[in-house]
Amino acid sequence: MNTPLDKSLHFAARRVAPALIGLLFLIAGYNKIAGFDYVAGWMTATGLPAASALLVLTIALEIVAGLMLVVGLKTRWAALALALFTIPTTLIFHPFWSVDAAQFADQQTAFLKNLAILGGLLMVAAHAPSASKSTRRQAATNAA
Repeated sequence: MNTPLDKSLHFAARRVAPALIGLLFLIAGYNKIAGFDYVAGWMTATGLPAASALLVLTIALEIVAGLMLVVGLKTRWAALALALFTIPTTLIFHPFWSVDAAQFADQQTAFLKNLAILGGLLMVAAHAPSASKSTRRQAATNAA
């Protein structure tokens, strides 16, 4: 169908959703810069080796890929990179199954929110324009 609602939803799915998800990662990366020592200490406490180096890579990924989603540049690759990043970080930093009762609900909620973000990233990757589609559209436009 090609109703106005369909067109609006299509626009939101292709342009607005990636930007909103990208904004989340962009701000998270910036906040990690502001709280670098705290976050590095938290990462060290979880047993991660070379926490400061991993944190620098994390910040770079969140800011660069987040910005790519916000501006609509290579959204498929940015979303896939962030999706792959989200899987281990969710398992490492939100293990609700192994925390005490006082932390259980908060950690479970954070875990489930990250799963929802992962789902959104996979949807963005699935609906991002591919080079082959862009090339076909451009070829069709040039032929007309």
